[in-house]
Amino acid sequence: MKTLTTFTAIATLVAGVSFAQAQGTMGSPPSGTPTQSQTVGNSPFCINMSSSGGLNCKYTSMAACEKDAKQQNLNCSPNPNKSTTGSRQ
Repeated sequence: MKTLTTFTAIATLVAGVSFAQAQGTMGSPPSGTPTQSQTVGNSPFCINMSSSGGLNCKYTSMAACEKDAKQQNLNCSPNPNKSTTGSRQ
């Protein structure tokens, strides 16, 4: 009887852990699915955050962006949400 009780407790614990793991992945996209990159900031130049694919747009000049990007082995680009036509807005 003690063995049966122990086995039941272990089976319940394993089932609970499996259920908890499944709950944690419900909102995640399947691996290999492209996710939308996030753009943070509204300045004209952005560091391309390579691991996340996001953009950190807090730089007013390309030189300032490249200075910080070089320290992190990252690249800079113009903010895709800003107009680059040279016209005044």
